[in-house]
Amino acid sequence: MTRTLLQALLFLPCIAHGAVTLAQIETFDTPTARQIGNPAFGIPSIRPNFGPNGTGDPALLTSISAGTGPTSRLIIFNTSYWAGNYTSAGVTALKMDLRNTSSGNLFIRIALNGPGGWFVTDGQSVNAGLGYATFLFDVQPSTLNPAKSNGTTLGSDANATLAGVSQVRILHSIAENSARGEVANATLRIDNITAVPEPRITLLMAFLLTFFLKRKR
Repeated sequence: MTRTLLQALLFLPCIAHGAVTLAQIETFDTPTARQIGNPAFGIPSIRPNFGPNGTGDPALLTSISAGTGPTSRLIIFNTSYWAGNYTSAGVTALKMDLRNTSSGNLFIRIALNGPGGWFVTDGQSVNAGLGYATFLFDVQPSTLNPAKSNGTTLGSDANATLAGVSQVRILHSIAENSARGEVANATLRIDNITAVPEPRITLLMAFLLTFFLKRKR
């Protein structure tokens, strides 16, 4: 039974160690490689008991103040754990739990950089004053938007970028499809970032689980 299950799992897409993998989840129980502002500035802080489950559940916290410095824009990025080939890994969306403890609403997007340039997801409003909510950001080629900066388009080929993502950003952007983010006063909690599989992989995993349970009986 175990050998049959392992043989079936061989058909699932896989990529090299250290890059994005199917259904991986970041819960911030350990130090993170996420940074803010620029690579030299530092990282957001992991806060115990700040997650959706309260006591014992850590979360990532980032706070910014409007101005001109590296912490004036809400941008959190990763160049290791979430980089890689999203296409071969079968990842079509990123899911995460977000809580906005700012005084105003935030408009959160995911930005990805790669050989085809910068692309961003549609934005989603994370309203202030509420508890955690789960958000799903579609990163399929047909739904990504070429990023823009001062009217200049920064992305040309979404498929190429998804096949070699080098940086992933979580950012606040209202005015345009920006990969740079916007100046704001904001505090955001983030937890349970998950690489969501494409439908065919989900069905295969469900089939394998059902098969395993039936054989176990």
